[in-house]
Amino acid sequence: WRVLGSRVLIRPAVQANAPEVLESGLLVAPSLASAVSGEDPTVSVCRGEVIAVGHPRHPLHQEAVALAVRLDRYATNGHSDTHAETLHDGASLLRDLVRMVPSVSPGEDVLFSHDAGQQITLDDDTYLLLRDEELLAVIEPTKDKNHD
Repeated sequence: WRVLGSRVLIRPAVQANAPEVLESGLLVAPSLASAVSGEDPTVSVCRGEVIAVGHPRHPLHQEAVALAVRLDRYATNGHSDTHAETLHDGASLLRDLVRMVPSVSPGEDVLFSHDAGQQITLDDDTYLLLRDEELLAVIEPTKDKNHD
């Protein structure tokens, strides 16, 4: 799969269980179906596995990179080493400021709102395509206390 922009492709956990309440009090629906048919879908959260992630771009990415290129060119046009170094550092900083990385990786277990994203069917399987910003949390794998 190749997901575009800041989107994330999720394989929702599809089980017939009702939503469960975590120790923190958060109501978690293990599937889309349980979120809809659960006790209160407006406050429940769904869970799923990240299948693919896009590469988000800062809204001003092109402008920042173009300015960085101009700064690099200006720095190489006979300026003192100190000024040239400062200009190159500024160009590098601009590139770093607009570099964005996805907040999740394929294989991670995530939580999202029951109404997040768009449900799609690919190869007879149901997925959700949602924006990175719509993700609520990443569920970290629990460590086995006997094997620490």
